[in-house]
Amino acid sequence: MKMASDIPLSFVDKSPLALKPLKAANPEKTYQHRARRLAQLAQDSPLADYLKLCQILVSTQQKLAATDMGPAPMIDAEVPYPLSLSQTQPAQDWLQALQALLTELVSQVPAHLVPVLQELQQQSPTQLLEWGTQLRLGEFSAVPAQFSLFIWAGLSLYWSHWAPMVIVRMDVNKVKQSSLCPVCGSHPVASMIVDEPREGLRYLHCSLCESEWHYVRAHCTCCEQSREMSIWSFDDHKAAVRIESCEACKGYTKMLFTNRLPLLDAAADDIASIGLDAELNAKGYGATTVNPLLLAHEA
Repeated sequence: MKMASDIPLSFVDKSPLALKPLKAANPEKTYQHRARRLAQLAQDSPLADYLKLCQILVSTQQKLAATDMGPAPMIDAEVPYPLSLSQTQPAQDWLQALQALLTELVSQVPAHLVPVLQELQQQSPTQLLEWGTQLRLGEFSAVPAQFSLFIWAGLSLYWSHWAPMVIVRMDVNKVKQSSLCPVCGSHPVASMIVDEPREGLRYLHCSLCESEWHYVRAHCTCCEQSREMSIWSFDDHKAAVRIESCEACKGYTKMLFTNRLPLLDAAADDIASIGLDAELNAKGYGATTVNPLLLAHEA
């Protein structure tokens, strides 16, 4: 069997059942769905306080997603990963999105977090740009832990706005299967198993720009091999949330079966199923994904 990276994405086909190699997010709808799911998951959860904070954050992202993001960054849709850090590092307008986000959040977050937000607001643009770069490089430990969640939210708010406009200009016939988002080069949050346009297709959901891209089933989303894969779940083999682990690289990725439970959200349900992570970590496996609401793994 071919490596996943050797399998080209299919040609553009306008038929209803055609596989869509890349799916652009609608940021407002994505954030709205996530906020609702976080509210549901917070009920009777031991993580209720944190989930409620995330709900406030995501609801604010939804509100700001409808606002002006300033001039479009300089983007070349012909290059691989057109919104990757290497292509967009000079862009600074995302700082406006971050400051708008912080301004909205100050009056909504619990009192003990207000000084954190105010301190972050007072950082110099140079410092914020450096932290944003380090987060996008996966160097999470280089950024003060109390700031990471909010900086990433600002980055995501900005780049999820521009990603759909880039996707429509990309030649998907030149894109191959990738463990990283073909749009911005970021790690996925989780695998989403969908029922449209066809039952059982897998899409990886981007942790930064919220785009989704097709990735063949039964291939490791890190090292791409397909011979030694295992499936884990708390309930049974038909559970809506499962983990796919790789015996070759000892990495794993969550699989969220939205075809079974449409309410599932990549970021929210990844947090809610953190007990599965603990089980796999204890067995020597490590996540190959990044959750924008946790930023818990060096990638």
